[in-house]
Amino acid sequence: MKRLIHLFLLSIILMAINISHAGEQCNSERVKLQMLGTGGPELLNTRASSSYLLWLDDKARIIIDAGPGSLQRFKQSKANFNDLSVFLFTHFHVDHSADLSAYIKGGFFTERRSDLFIYGPSGDTFILSAEEFVKRLFSVKHGVYPYLSPFINHDAHSEFKLKTKTIEWTYKDRNIRSIHESEDFSIKTVSVHHGPFPALAYRVDIAGCVISFTGDMSGRLHTMPDLAQNSDILVAHNAITEDATGTPQLLHMKPSYIGKIAGRAKVKHLLLTHMMARSIDRTDETIQLIKKEYSGPITFPNDLDSFHP
Repeated sequence: MKRLIHLFLLSIILMAINISHAGEQCNSERVKLQMLGTGGPELLNTRASSSYLLWLDDKARIIIDAGPGSLQRFKQSKANFNDLSVFLFTHFHVDHSADLSAYIKGGFFTERRSDLFIYGPSGDTFILSAEEFVKRLFSVKHGVYPYLSPFINHDAHSEFKLKTKTIEWTYKDRNIRSIHESEDFSIKTVSVHHGPFPALAYRVDIAGCVISFTGDMSGRLHTMPDLAQNSDILVAHNAITEDATGTPQLLHMKPSYIGKIAGRAKVKHLLLTHMMARSIDRTDETIQLIKKEYSGPITFPNDLDSFHP
């Protein structure tokens, strides 16, 4: 009898463990990552500048960066602006942020009624913080587009408002921070080094899957491997080659360092984007350097390509 009881209790424990593990499994069919822009700031080719779209259950939920041309890709994706919850900005260089105002104006013609969250880093001498960036675009007195001020002015009528939050960037605090929690996904961030420009990397946990984004970074803070740990997909920017010197290597990662991040973080699939003239024709060399540290699949996606984790 005791043996039967022990076996019964053991079966319950094992069942609980299996349920717990099942809850942590990536529901790949529910999640899709789509490329809205895989290029950089150059007038190089037909690629839009940096932007990525996360889908959940066939609804567009999160946009990471909004570089020039990415809004057109958003339209081509047949995503619905009403479904979006969050914009994440890694930083506010033109090639990562220029299409935001066009999105907001376009949103006026939709049936959206819910507020839209915007997250981005703090500013410094060279660049604006997230809140200041949005204010400079839309404020009634000093905005570039003051006629769109109702989207940030609580005393004026608009069908939805922009809820902007600045995430403090500092090289002194290298801890991973949770910035957004909902029933559908959670978002974490960490400071990264992009020369003198405050910048953030992001991790999105969604339907049991993990998708991480380096943004533009040199790697000098060494914060990315922890943030991207066990990512199903890591989107890394391949803007320079291994022999880069001077300013470019202070702003961006060399391929060997991308490999170290992917290897240490045990990434399942590595996507290389933000392609520029100096890197786009040397992909074979880049792959060989990355493979010294990382044995998983490597893909160079084009605009509108989609990936399930």
